[in-house]
Amino acid sequence: MLVFAATAAWPVNAATPAFPDWVVRLFENPLAPRVAPRGAPKVGDVTVVEFFDYNCPYCKAMHPVIAKVLASDRKVRVVYRDWPVLGPVSVAAAKAAIAAQYQGRHDAFHAALFASPGRLTDDAIRAAAVRAKVDWARLERDRSAHGPEIDALLRETWDGAQRLGLQGTPVVLVGRHLLAGALTEQQLRDAIAQARAEERGPGV
Repeated sequence: MLVFAATAAWPVNAATPAFPDWVVRLFENPLAPRVAPRGAPKVGDVTVVEFFDYNCPYCKAMHPVIAKVLASDRKVRVVYRDWPVLGPVSVAAAKAAIAAQYQGRHDAFHAALFASPGRLTDDAIRAAAVRAKVDWARLERDRSAHGPEIDALLRETWDGAQRLGLQGTPVVLVGRHLLAGALTEQQLRDAIAQARAEERGPGV
């Protein structure tokens, strides 16, 4: 695991003006899939941005880690930034997952894609959609109708990853820190605790 600071001058809260606009977009683009605590943004106090590829085995290992943290920490918000670096099928999976939001099935489809054994294929993506109860005909319509927006989101993620100097997946942005590699549950919790402490400031 590689751990490194993104930029020490960045504040923890992405909504503050001190964040460059392109960083704010990584946190706040409304099309980026997310899991937010009920009552967010007032309830949520830490945002975790994950860069991932559905064909990345280390990303698959991270999926249950993030799920466990979300289940037990009701103040964490996770923003998923699809960064399909492992070929055309990864791109197809990312676009399908993003399009599944329009029928409210992203979370289930996201989990089903990560549960698929081995490398994804077009058939495996379709099978994951069936398991997640995704209406495939509607997904294809949504993917076509919203194609420009989905493509723009993926380009924005690529741009952000390049600006951050990312070398591969998975990578999480927690507060002002980037952590690369498949983290353990404790490592992710420690990063979240550190972000909270930095947000509160010294002596708080």
